[in-house]
Amino acid sequence: MSVQNKIEINKGAVARAVRTPLEAYYKAVAATGYDGSTERPGDWEENEELGKAIAKSKYVTRHLDWLYVVELVYVVLDNHPPLKPAEFAEELEKLIVATAGHRDYLAIFPLCFKPTMNFGLPGIRKSVVKSRVIGSFTISPAAPSSKALNKIVAKHGFPVIDESSFQHAMRTSNEAFSREMVVTFDIHGAEDQLRWNADIKFSLFRRLLEVFGSLFGDMCADFGHSTSVNHFFLLNKTNGELRRFPTRAPSLVNLPLSVSLLQAIGRPAFNDFLSKISSSNETMYGRMRNAIKFFAMALNADDDVASFLFYVVAMESIFSRDKNNPIKVTLADLGAMLCFPPTQRLKAHKRIRDAYDLRSSIVHSGVSSVSRQDVQSVRALAARAIYASLFLCHQLENGQGKLEDRFFDHLRDQKLGLVKATAPSELWAIPETNDGDD
Repeated sequence: MSVQNKIEINKGAVARAVRTPLEAYYKAVAATGYDGSTERPGDWEENEELGKAIAKSKYVTRHLDWLYVVELVYVVLDNHPPLKPAEFAEELEKLIVATAGHRDYLAIFPLCFKPTMNFGLPGIRKSVVKSRVIGSFTISPAAPSSKALNKIVAKHGFPVIDESSFQHAMRTSNEAFSREMVVTFDIHGAEDQLRWNADIKFSLFRRLLEVFGSLFGDMCADFGHSTSVNHFFLLNKTNGELRRFPTRAPSLVNLPLSVSLLQAIGRPAFNDFLSKISSSNETMYGRMRNAIKFFAMALNADDDVASFLFYVVAMESIFSRDKNNPIKVTLADLGAMLCFPPTQRLKAHKRIRDAYDLRSSIVHSGVSSVSRQDVQSVRALAARAIYASLFLCHQLENGQGKLEDRFFDHLRDQKLGLVKATAPSELWAIPETNDGDD
């Protein structure tokens, strides 16, 4: 990842912030210099003014953590004669630029799916995975050997992983690389900051995959429980070191792996949607991120009531805005209109109203059970709502003003017959029976 030309710090702010501590430091070590045998003079790690000055850099805020920056400060102090504040700021920026290549990593996330009934025939699920690039992500089949993993690594231009490192990674991760899929992507930053950035980026990929899988995947019978993956790996491009880190949540898609699911995420829409929810600061995409998160919580909940509630909340996250109208009416009106072709809207409208009534009964009236059909129905509704809303956001991308305002204005105008409905053909082509109806 070549980012050297994009790296800069606010040298003026850093020079002002460092003036007093720099003078005190040089005075304290003037006689012999600092040899590392005692505690370093100064309170560099607690220097809030310096931290705020360095954090004015977008690069630093995004890619580096504070303790990493402090280590770079120490390198500047130890490898130069006494510097003036402006010189110190200049040398610090040079060092951040010079060490950028050491912060290039490959994130490697093994991913598993729910097992299906394959009648004991090995390799059936693995065979459906083909290497494919989806935006910044590469998906590959399982890598049960170092040779297989290094084929994946080589596509990113990273150094070979030696056999001992591979075997150690397998032993300490419950043989994670032998799961159904390996997801890889280039990422840049200091390791402590990077591990969170990588996990967040992958989580968005996995959650959107779950939405697409619920809509377009084969709902074949699953069998038993998958062995979840609880670790991911970072491979450093400079030194070839492979490090293992715990994931915030298991790397498990709680759906069967199928050809149709892989075909669905290979469509341009998946990458278009993923790119926006990963990078956009628009409040509408904030709504969509919340909806996708609640959808994932529902899909992975350990009981049907929690699952049902989270699916309804996912829809509320998208459509709940007008405080003057009952939320049940808003969900039913907007959800049916946006997510279904005209011939299915009346039925969908009733299904959404019924789902919200059941939600209210659970929350307010002590109902403590729901049927599997209710859960399956509301899951299909929530998945449709997410997909159709992302589709509409994509259609409205180039307009003026806030996307959230344009989104709800469009739905208002569609309701009044002033604009035509958006028609995501791949969504409307799903048979109505997939929505959990009788």
